[in-house]
Amino acid sequence: MENFVWHNPTKVLFGKDTVPELIKLMCDEKIKNVLVLYGGKAIFKNGAYAQVIKALSENKINFTEIGGVKPNPKVDKVREAIGRIKMQNEAADGKFDAILPIGGGSVFDSAKAIAAGACYSGDVWDFFEGKAQVEAALPIYGVLTASATSSEVNGIAVVSNPDKEAKVSMSSDLLYPRAASIDPSFQVTLPPKQTVNGGVDIISHILERVLDGDEGAYIMDDIGYAMIRNMMRIIPDLLEDPRNYDLRAEYAWIASMAHNGILSCGRVGRGDFASHRLGHSLSLLFDVPHGASLSVMTPAWARYLYEDNPVPFARLAENVFDIFDGSDEEKAIDAIESLEDFFSSIGAPVTLRELDIDEAEIERIAENASKGGAFGKLSKLEPEDVLEIYKLAY
Repeated sequence: MENFVWHNPTKVLFGKDTVPELIKLMCDEKIKNVLVLYGGKAIFKNGAYAQVIKALSENKINFTEIGGVKPNPKVDKVREAIGRIKMQNEAADGKFDAILPIGGGSVFDSAKAIAAGACYSGDVWDFFEGKAQVEAALPIYGVLTASATSSEVNGIAVVSNPDKEAKVSMSSDLLYPRAASIDPSFQVTLPPKQTVNGGVDIISHILERVLDGDEGAYIMDDIGYAMIRNMMRIIPDLLEDPRNYDLRAEYAWIASMAHNGILSCGRVGRGDFASHRLGHSLSLLFDVPHGASLSVMTPAWARYLYEDNPVPFARLAENVFDIFDGSDEEKAIDAIESLEDFFSSIGAPVTLRELDIDEAEIERIAENASKGGAFGKLSKLEPEDVLEIYKLAY
């Protein structure tokens, strides 16, 4: 294993009725004025909004609301919120002390960008283009209502800029939420499609590590294999019994562990993440749900690379799918087919055709994905590789 430093400063309040605990923590930390950020109607139906507003009022914390954050969040909404914060701060009506996202990864990602942008004199997109580094940010106290991205426990934000045809990330230790309430009760009303897409994202975060070709982090790989096996048990069971609290709780905690940094400990890098890059272009250009983009691109990426890199895929075969017969190459392709079969069995798409993307768009998609240069850890993907992977995905 490589040397590493792992520090995750987010305090997690996990379980039923943890929203009041979160708001009490904010009160104890002298938060007086907060921006409440959310997406659509779901938080009103699942009770999260009512719990937050009640607790804020009881603890005499002033709040301003901004809703309308979309899946695959856009930078224009981030800029709108930053402008609102700066305008109120300049008016001396009570400066904002914190941001309180209520929702899933899109809302948390937006909150992080807003938290950094509110403390920066330039345009927030500078952070995403690497023109500026985060030097200050408002603290974030979040209420998670849809598990998938681990954004509640990491310092990463992914935002789209349609004008520049870019969907990229920014990261900083200053963007870890100060605290997060994860109450699985809010997730029992999620529609099946969201359970599937979120589950694929969770599995993909783990695959980005265990398939990165690193030979020195076996214990972390074993933890990852166990999480994948359990997700493959949990997702079908949740589709049959969506209101099962214990299943939702397992799903939510695996989601948080999958991308909170723990699986990267001892690795040469943080993981591969080529599949995510390939998927981002689909989400950006065609508004494909993040999980759906991954269920298509992860198997295609694997099919393109397994012959030159059979070992990580063979180990996946043995440790997740109980496939032990054959050569490494044979086990590798069996693992890829088994993963693809699982995605199909839960209703996730596995081809670009299922996403209604025309074959004529493939070159455009590949060009967008390759704009930032070669990427990937298991194998560096040049533009010609990227194009072939999208062709395999069709």
